[in-house]
Amino acid sequence: MVKKKINKILARFYLTDEFNLSKNIFRIGVFYMIVFLLVSRYYLGFLDMGFYFIWALATGFILVNVDLRNYIKIKNLTRINKQLNYIEQLTTALRSSTKTEDVLKLVLKNLTEELTYDRVLIYSMETDEKNKQLLKPIAAFGIDFDLIKDYSFKMDKNLDMVPRVALEKKGYIIKNAQDDYRCSQQFVSMLGLKEFVITPLIAKDIVVGVLLADNFINKRPIEEFDLMPLTSFSHQVAMTIENAKLYEKIEYLAIIDGMTNLYNHRYFMESLRDEIIRMSRYEKEAVLSVIMIDIDHFKHYNDKNGHLAGDSVLVEVGQILKNMTRKVDMASRYGGEEFIMMLPSTQKEGAVILAERIRIAVEEFPFQFGSRQPDGKLTISLGVSTYPEDGVTGEALVDSADRGLYMSKTAGRNKVSVAGPK
Repeated sequence: MVKKKINKILARFYLTDEFNLSKNIFRIGVFYMIVFLLVSRYYLGFLDMGFYFIWALATGFILVNVDLRNYIKIKNLTRINKQLNYIEQLTTALRSSTKTEDVLKLVLKNLTEELTYDRVLIYSMETDEKNKQLLKPIAAFGIDFDLIKDYSFKMDKNLDMVPRVALEKKGYIIKNAQDDYRCSQQFVSMLGLKEFVITPLIAKDIVVGVLLADNFINKRPIEEFDLMPLTSFSHQVAMTIENAKLYEKIEYLAIIDGMTNLYNHRYFMESLRDEIIRMSRYEKEAVLSVIMIDIDHFKHYNDKNGHLAGDSVLVEVGQILKNMTRKVDMASRYGGEEFIMMLPSTQKEGAVILAERIRIAVEEFPFQFGSRQPDGKLTISLGVSTYPEDGVTGEALVDSADRGLYMSKTAGRNKVSVAGPK
């Protein structure tokens, strides 16, 4: 709507560039001066030429002054129109990005390069451990992010302009932050803020964050007309960030087991195959180990204590696996009461040592109703396999680890076993 209005105004001036605008202003000024002279001559008769000259100068001055003001306004409208055209193109690019990190990089890049701001700071609406909303910094350009990464704001408009614009859902231009009572002087001093523009990020009438920008280096004044394109841009950014977050959440749910928060069976097998392909191509001497885990007498535990208690055991075992693995390892719920782990760059001996540590950790964990189990405690059985000696495919490795698990079960449970290749 705003863009259409601006285009309509610009169309009246038949503008293509600044040269044509200047030529149009000069033509209009000369035309009015000639009309004034002719009208004066016709109605007033012959007058002293000095009179005409003075009035011509006065009229010309007034007309040129008016035209210059119009020139400045039209020039600003032209710039805004150019920015809105750019924002329209940027929106398409933003919508093609599905990761929040990529969206934020694109936003920061274009705010500084195309909308010519020196520094940009983006806050996101988050929820703390007490389920209260706060604004947390998530991205910055031209500002040391480590300096402000922990500088969050509670939702109180008396604290600073950051929560104020979020609560009021409108943007502001602050001309002198150091003398503005609405600005936190600690925040102002930390960032060296003087003049800046700040606007809420609103998606579907819900504030999802706040965007702050200034011209700390080039000192370009921020005017009222700067607020319109930035507000338009902010709305597009808000929607795109929310869409990216939703996409990431859906993507996360597709690979995570809802109960244990470990990776699910499908994603584990895909990752295992990909890792084996990568090693076979680029790391000929690389190794990888797999550990298969099963909770002993789990059906007995469920029958005696109920499925809710059984679910708690699954969650607790999953947490033990998380706590005992490296970042490069992958722990997954394989199905039912079975778990599986992938250990890149781990020889068989190292995998057996880790499996034994996990077995002991589960055996010593104080599970509720653990004493009701047949052995007086809740335990697990484990099987280990290693690439390439026990198999060169993901399926072969899982099969070998599963056979090792079966050996542990038949040998009395609560053990670690290695079956080897089939």
